[in-house]
Amino acid sequence: METGTRARSALTVREVAAADVPAVITLVTQVLGEFGIAFGEGSATDAELVGLPGVYRDVGGAFWVAIDGEARLVGTAGVYPLADGVFELRKMYLAREARGLGVGALLFEAASDFCRRAGASAIVLDTTDEMQQAIAFYERHGFVRDDSQIRGSRCSRGYRLDLTAR
Repeated sequence: METGTRARSALTVREVAAADVPAVITLVTQVLGEFGIAFGEGSATDAELVGLPGVYRDVGGAFWVAIDGEARLVGTAGVYPLADGVFELRKMYLAREARGLGVGALLFEAASDFCRRAGASAIVLDTTDEMQQAIAFYERHGFVRDDSQIRGSRCSRGYRLDLTAR
């Protein structure tokens, strides 16, 4: 398996390519819509997606996509450096049909491995109370509530994962 690519049966997690951007934006828009949130409102990071992959890579971050066996983009996740040793987990979204199948775990594994290799001490994120499945996922993976991590006006919860304790 090539570096930067992970596979589970017919699923592949790989770094995003510029050609993926329309599908990334479509997926993010659809998932936000499930929660009554409009793409581009309450989070400046939505607009940054048009600049993938450079907008993350050029500052020392990374962004991944999950592609199913029918070549459909079914998941996204990115990490973006905020401060020395701290990365923000951004845009971790899964298509409805991909939830509960381990797609999120593969994306998170790619993201957390990247952060550890980069010498990070923590991963932080913000989310909204309505995203209960995502919140449960983060908490199962060791994130603890830390509302000081809230950055987006549409978000109501913050979380932090201490990588030095793992």
